Amino acid sequence: MQIIDGHQHLWDTAELSYPWLEGFDALHQRYGPEDYRAAIDGIEIVQSVHIEADPAPGAEVAEVDRLVRIAEEDGMIGAIIATAPLESEDREETLDRLAADYPMVVGVRRMAWHHEDPAFYSWPALIEGVRSLPRYGYTFELCANVTQLDAAVTLVRATPDVTHAINHCGGPDIAGDGFAPWADYMKQLAGFPNTVCKISGLVTRAKAGWTGDDLKPYIDHLLDIFGFDRVMYGSDWPVCTLAASYRKWFDTLADAVKDISDEERRKLFHDNASAFYGLG
Repeated sequence: MQIIDGHQHLWDTAELSYPWLEGFDALHQRYGPEDYRAAIDGIEIVQSVHIEADPAPGAEVAEVDRLVRIAEEDGMIGAIIATAPLESEDREETLDRLAADYPMVVGVRRMAWHHEDPAFYSWPALIEGVRSLPRYGYTFELCANVTQLDAAVTLVRATPDVTHAINHCGGPDIAGDGFAPWADYMKQLAGFPNTVCKISGLVTRAKAGWTGDDLKPYIDHLLDIFGFDRVMYGSDWPVCTLAASYRKWFDTLADAVKDISDEERRKLFHDNASAFYGLG
């Protein structure tokens, strides 16, 4: 089965600064296409979508420029999600340049995950910036953990004309058995017709020594509330390697959905991402 990886990160920390990596020494190194291809060996990944890696302010366009060069040389990256300072009055300068110079960019992510204010996604200025994305033909990648989902609900409700891809399953506290509050927030988000969910990022939210049984209730809940027309597979590589190899995460998800139909499997692992990101 052909697979599209909707969540790939490629970093070169010698070339660009990623402040959030402080404290994540295992990730503070160069990752290139050759590392990604080694990680996916034996899995039929046919294309990937590169999701921004939260570069330092002012480096948003530089990150995209570097990724476009990688895409031209390697051929695996089919689309790029950039970042932009959507809460800033200067956001249009970045968005205008991305739209004019980088047709591979199909959407924008502005992360709440590492933001010090759990209410970041409910800031009026941020909401206004997200509202501007349809003018550029961009979707929004919503990246929040469970402590920030209340604000995420506010953002989605306030931006009905924007399609939101929820990253990393909304960051449930699996290690702390925090199913109930997360499940309720995700059900609220699934109730909006302009949301889809990326099945990724669960292994780093689980306790050490996790098993597939620890993750399956969360996967099952997402499939139940979003349905197979609104979910996409993502690896969260190389961040996933803090808790599992690419192969282990992929095999865990494949086992969790082993009883689904072939059509549902194609939607989850390929078709929905292809349509959402406009891949050929």
